[in-house]
Amino acid sequence: MLLRVLALAIAAALAGCVTITSSSIGTFAGFLPCADCAGILSELHLYVEQPSGRPARYELTETYLGSMDGDRSIGTAGQWTTLRGSAKDADATVLQLDLGRIDAVKNFLRVGDDELRLIDRNRREILSAAPHSLHRVSELPAVTLVETDSGQTLEVDRGQRVFVVLGANRTTGFDWALETAGSVLTRLGDPVYARGATPLGAGGTTLWLFAAKASGKQELRFEYRRASQRDSPAARTLSYIVSVR
Repeated sequence: MLLRVLALAIAAALAGCVTITSSSIGTFAGFLPCADCAGILSELHLYVEQPSGRPARYELTETYLGSMDGDRSIGTAGQWTTLRGSAKDADATVLQLDLGRIDAVKNFLRVGDDELRLIDRNRREILSAAPHSLHRVSELPAVTLVETDSGQTLEVDRGQRVFVVLGANRTTGFDWALETAGSVLTRLGDPVYARGATPLGAGGTTLWLFAAKASGKQELRFEYRRASQRDSPAARTLSYIVSVR
């Protein structure tokens, strides 16, 4: 029940700041690193002026997962613009968000049409193994799967996001592992383990984020086990079928 409440809270937080207009040119989502929490679930909407196509405003929702104060969401809106050149590539395209404070900006390197990669304020690459990218998704609301949904088939549209929210306790050495792969769903970043404000040793939640990239069906099978016991039977196994229209 608690996991379902968490899933609904995340979905509500993301939906609360969305204003869809004819000037929308894209929605991008993913997990970004966080210094004092498990990860930042980020959703960015970009808009342009019509009919000129000039950059106009953005809406950014950031949900800080597993912070000391629990999960919390912050919505930011403002102006964005495009800049030419990064510290590494003079021809690169950089999207810059004005955060509304003196010298406060957020820079994203454009990688193709479907990826925005976070870079630092000096337009340099962030040297870290953690994912720093947001990926293009549809403006349809995200759907969520929890443990009690195992065995079910979920129907979604192309571009729609799929959350998987599973209870876990890494203090025991156990965690969920994704045991299947395919081309229908694309994983948007690494899974995030959010312990939040729960007492030490009480466990937390592992969250996965996918985007439906192609029509067809794909199984998502998760196994709960210790990483050091790959040859032993899993303590628990969950399976979902996602059908993309």
